[in-house]
Amino acid sequence: MLSLKEKKTLTKRLHYLQGQLKGIEGMIDDGRPIQEIFNQLKAVEQGIHTTIHDVLANQLKMHLAEVLSARLAACPGNCSDAERLQYTKKQFAELDLKGVIESLSWLVTDNGQGHRQ
Repeated sequence: MLSLKEKKTLTKRLHYLQGQLKGIEGMIDDGRPIQEIFNQLKAVEQGIHTTIHDVLANQLKMHLAEVLSARLAACPGNCSDAERLQYTKKQFAELDLKGVIESLSWLVTDNGQGHRQ
């Protein structure tokens, strides 16, 4: 589920994209050159891709927080991956999408004993 801040950000982006699309409609109606229309369509496409990426990143980060929290609770500092768990916790806020995916992969597939669940 999206937080209130995420909802506002997403809604703002969608309204911006709607405005861009209306502008493109006007360009078409005005007979503007196809290259100008194409450039604006590419800008909308990039905006949609950015929005999708951000929604996915936020959702994966929320999932990572849940999994990391559960693993930390199950490992009060004396399991084989305690250091890695603490490191991931410290780095959490700085993780990019790739880091989130890598951390999730490790946390979900390794039960802390060096083998897959």
